[in-house]
Amino acid sequence: MKSKFVIVLLSLIVVLNLMLAIRSEAQSYPVNFTGWYGYDAYHRFREGKPWGLWIESYWIRQDVILKQNALFARVGLNYYLKNGNRITGGLAYQYNYPYDDSSLPYNWPDYRIFQQYLIRLQKPKGLWQFRFRMEERWLGRKTDPIANLFDHYQYETSAIIMVKKTFTINEMLYGILYDEVWLLFDSIDRPLDQNRAFAGLGINLDKAKEWHLEIGYMHQPSFTGSPETDEKSRINHALRITLTSDAPFKK
Repeated sequence: MKSKFVIVLLSLIVVLNLMLAIRSEAQSYPVNFTGWYGYDAYHRFREGKPWGLWIESYWIRQDVILKQNALFARVGLNYYLKNGNRITGGLAYQYNYPYDDSSLPYNWPDYRIFQQYLIRLQKPKGLWQFRFRMEERWLGRKTDPIANLFDHYQYETSAIIMVKKTFTINEMLYGILYDEVWLLFDSIDRPLDQNRAFAGLGINLDKAKEWHLEIGYMHQPSFTGSPETDEKSRINHALRITLTSDAPFKK
C-alpha cells in the first residue's frame, strides 16, 4: 500500500512539473540567481516527549548575495506521533523587496497561518518524507505604489505538497533530493503557483547527528504575475545553505 501511494504521488508531481514547464515556455519572464541562507530546526521541548517547536528562517538575497530579495521566518508548535510522523501548526511572515521585472514596485509583507502533516518513512538506505501543508496568506497591497500604508490585503489559500528523499553516503555525508509543488485554491487563472526542486548534500556536524549543514541548488519557477507586473512570471536559480537540527531543547 505504501509503495503504491509513493508511486501515485510521484506521478502527480511529475505531471505538475511538466505543466509548469509548458507554462513557463509560453511566457516571458526574468531569470534570477538568488541565495537562500537559513536555519531549519525541529526542537523537542524535552527529549522523548511529544511536544516541540519548529523554527524556520531564511535570508534571501538577489544576485546570490548582493541585493535584498526577502526575509522569511516561521514558528510552529510541533507534535510527534509514535510512528515518527509529525503534526505542526503556527505562523509565518515574509517581507519582500522589488528585485526583478515581475516584482511589485514596492516592499510588501506576507502574513501566514499554516497547518501541516509530515510523514516519515525510515528505510535502510535513507529517509522518505511526505509533507502536506495548508497556508492561509494575507499579502500587503497598495493601490498607489508610493503611498506609505497598505490599503488592502490580498487573501490566498495555498496547498503545498513536498516529497523528499535523503540517502546515506557515509557517516559524515548524505544526499538530498526533494520537490515541492505549490497550488492555489483561490485562482482559476493561476492554480499552479510555483515549484521548488532541490538537489544537494548534507554534512553531519556532530556524533549524535542532531546538527547538519545542507548545501545545494534549487530550481524555482514561480507564476506570481499580477496586473501591476503585466502578469509576468519568473525563474529563480538558487544556492541554498541551511543549518538544520533535530536537537531537543532539554535532554
